[in-house]
Amino acid sequence: MHQDKENSASDHGDAAHSILDFYRWSRDYWIDMGKSSEGQSSGLLNFGLWRKDDTTLFEAQKHMCDEIFGQLPALASGALGLEIGSGIGGASVRLALERDVSLVCLDLLQEHLELGRARAVAHGLDENRIRYTPGSSMQMPFGAGEFDFSYCIESSFHYPDKMAFLRENFRVLKSGATTVIADITCSDNSKVAFRSGNYYCSSEDMVKWLQEAGFVEVRVMRIGEHVFCALYEFVEKYGQEHRGKLQRYWGLVLKNYENLWKKGLMGYDIFVATKPR
Repeated sequence: MHQDKENSASDHGDAAHSILDFYRWSRDYWIDMGKSSEGQSSGLLNFGLWRKDDTTLFEAQKHMCDEIFGQLPALASGALGLEIGSGIGGASVRLALERDVSLVCLDLLQEHLELGRARAVAHGLDENRIRYTPGSSMQMPFGAGEFDFSYCIESSFHYPDKMAFLRENFRVLKSGATTVIADITCSDNSKVAFRSGNYYCSSEDMVKWLQEAGFVEVRVMRIGEHVFCALYEFVEKYGQEHRGKLQRYWGLVLKNYENLWKKGLMGYDIFVATKPR
């Protein structure tokens, strides 16, 4: 994961183009699939954390946010947080409505930032509560020690240089701050059928790199049993009414992921870590 500056810049640019193409192609599919039974949009693009009685991705995505936000410590009124890879704004709006905090949302894609901003405005949240900033997780446009907490939901698998991401995350946090990172992990990427734009790492490597970046008190919550099988089953049912190229693609992707999880090669983990005081 260590690269010279020229190669790192090239990788970052390639990653940006790959991510842009990926979300322009599949974003609307996930937005539609993530609506509630009443047609309400979750504003989220993640796989969800599926509870026993969940019947929609909307419910599972809410539970994913609940689990991640539940790992944050008690936060002082007006605390400033950073969402890394903020997507289309569902998580930040949910957190700002639940807690008296302000947020900065960082994302490579201007389209996502605009969607997030529109969602915040629709919920009565101005830029004093949520601010949207374009930029890379691996070279963040912030000063040292700006944030009281950070979180990253199902975005780090896009980052080719995990150490750059984790060091930047560490740098911009205040002493004693907590970071929460939730994502797919994989111990053998050669078994992943669709690897373009995906930079999966093992859970063990993520823990090691968090520690090398300077974080302490690293904890791991393994939630794969509440992700892959239920999501695949839901997508298959969804596909009975929404057939097409995207449905076929995601059916194959998620079946591959489910099989890898059953073999113990893929997981979905939540990492919680602290910057020392």
